[in-house]
Amino acid sequence: MALVSTATSSGGWWSRKVWFWAIGLTAAGLLGVVIAFFGGTSASGARLTPGCGGGIGLLLVALFIFAVIAGFVGAFAVVGAILLWFRSTWGVLLLIPVNLLSLYLIAGSQNVYAGQVVWGAVVVLLAAIPVIAIGVLLWPLWTRGNRLVLGLQLLILGALAVPVVLTAGPGLATDINSALQAPPAPQVETHTGCGATTGFIVGGEQP
Repeated sequence: MALVSTATSSGGWWSRKVWFWAIGLTAAGLLGVVIAFFGGTSASGARLTPGCGGGIGLLLVALFIFAVIAGFVGAFAVVGAILLWFRSTWGVLLLIPVNLLSLYLIAGSQNVYAGQVVWGAVVVLLAAIPVIAIGVLLWPLWTRGNRLVLGLQLLILGALAVPVVLTAGPGLATDINSALQAPPAPQVETHTGCGATTGFIVGGEQP
């Protein structure tokens, strides 16, 4: 309780409004990661090839890893939401990295291919959600606590944000560039068996 009370401000009229916006945007960002994951798989033309061993196993392993990561990040988001409800800066310090991870996974995946303008616009929109959430979360961080602690917190968060920005920026640029390119001519692929051309993802390479 001492941890929560030290971060509580008497001028907390905005806290609930910020809480709803921050949690809503954070949840939307996490949902965006799921959409980007499955949407990118669909956009790449990924499919399981029947009769070729290993395809279903790879899918199950990928889904299991994805579920573990989602559960771990979701647990952090829930704890952060509870702490933020009690107007603790620790809630902000947990939720901002969660949104940075969402931005990294959405924008850094580079899963938009030539001619996919609509999907490219969706990816940009999904990437904007965690950015807005971070902007909302910076407000309670900025308006409470002494400036020395705030400077240290911003320094740590900035260090976490640098690799995300360096990945998300070029990733989004690549996605937008790919979306604006002319789509390749359709090709008919014939598979007679489980040869070298058969795999988990088919037709997912960018030109």
